[in-house]
Amino acid sequence: MGRGINRLLLAGILLMALGLRLRGITNPLLDDQAWRQADTASMATHMLGHLLDFPKVFLPQLNYDGVTPQHVELEFPFLPYVLAWTWTIFGWTDLWGRIWSVSLALFTVLGIYDLGRRIFSERVGLFAAAIYSLMPLSIYYGRVVMPEPMAQAWSIWALAMVWRWRTSPKETGSWQAGLIMAGAILAKLPQLMLFPVALLLGFWPLQERVGQIIRYSLIVLIPPMVYYVWVHFNVDSSSQFVSGILTEQVAGSAKINWEVLEKNIKGGFTDIVLFLSGLGLLRLCFFRSPARLAFWAWGGISILYIGIVCARIPLDYYLVPVLPLVALLSAYAIDGIAYLPGTVIGSVLLALIYKGSYSDLTPKYQWNQEYLSQAQWIEDHTDISSVLVLSDPPPMTFYYARRVGFRLNTVDDQASFNLLQQFPGDYLVRLPQSAQNEKFWRNVQDRYSEIGPGIFDLKITEASPLLKDTEVLGKRIE
Repeated sequence: MGRGINRLLLAGILLMALGLRLRGITNPLLDDQAWRQADTASMATHMLGHLLDFPKVFLPQLNYDGVTPQHVELEFPFLPYVLAWTWTIFGWTDLWGRIWSVSLALFTVLGIYDLGRRIFSERVGLFAAAIYSLMPLSIYYGRVVMPEPMAQAWSIWALAMVWRWRTSPKETGSWQAGLIMAGAILAKLPQLMLFPVALLLGFWPLQERVGQIIRYSLIVLIPPMVYYVWVHFNVDSSSQFVSGILTEQVAGSAKINWEVLEKNIKGGFTDIVLFLSGLGLLRLCFFRSPARLAFWAWGGISILYIGIVCARIPLDYYLVPVLPLVALLSAYAIDGIAYLPGTVIGSVLLALIYKGSYSDLTPKYQWNQEYLSQAQWIEDHTDISSVLVLSDPPPMTFYYARRVGFRLNTVDDQASFNLLQQFPGDYLVRLPQSAQNEKFWRNVQDRYSEIGPGIFDLKITEASPLLKDTEVLGKRIE
């Protein structure tokens, strides 16, 4: 096919990818993975008014657990920072976060196309871009307000750029590709798994490239090392989330969630894509290119990553870093079929992948209006300095009510009630579908006044004369 036809096909793929990611675009950050989406947006809210306060603005802050925003050890807040600038210029709305994520997802599709066509063929690039656009995990996590879209965009272009540098005499240095790979690791630490792949793509066989490898490695690794060390020593030990995940949930955990992992893989990739990627991996045996070893390494590292990390952390978005490889291998498998029948078969397979994606993703777009109703009441009827106590761990109410506070992380009725009394909070919020038992809530209702929709005033108890003075109470609510 001519270059003009290929451009039209790529434009069609991008339009398809855009359309799929516009589903639920106006949803508040309360659908699947609401917790982590609200956390990302919360970091952006704390940057408002401090966008030029370097480097402190890049120390992530969340709304829990304390009377002031909590500094935490998380990845470099690329998305919160650009989101905060967007809110500053255009005003606050959740839609901006989703627009940024969708834009980054489309940029990732372009990167997969570029890498596929340069290493394999134009046809592989187009099929890989289409398959990536259609996979359920790619669709849903291509419109979430989380670090994943940013990390995906940085990482795939890091590989594309290092291959460009290797193959094009017009590319005069590897430092651009190194900076992009550093950005990927800063955006999401698991992208570090792609560093060996980038080394093989850019520098294998070694020959006389040792100096280039050292320079590239320093550019890639120094920024993440500096940032993660800096943020690690600037937060409390209880807030060291990244290192805590590595030491407790990965290295220190013997629990393997094989059933959950299998469900996440099948639901996130679809059986068709898994089968095709396996065929593509086998076909690599006959691929005569310096990139072959890099793809074998990429496949091996991905399998280890899934077995060590994803099997211990039963969250499907940990599989997102594997999506580009699976898309490229699947496309390479289809490319092994002669042009006309291969294109027809590939198109049919794409339709089947889409059919599975739509039905599997439907539950992820559901959300509960009660969170917004409660948060709006709190914002309208309480002082901005009020400290909340949430009945359960999900923290989205903090973000939507523009408040900070504490959460009850236990469901033992007496332990929860005792902990509630120790928190220096102003209001207790009974979250929708709270896991706290009825005995706990009876204790709360006996002691505190319910002044809003599931909202109890912790400053006024049954023993307080204020409860008997309806005029005073009315003034507090107004």
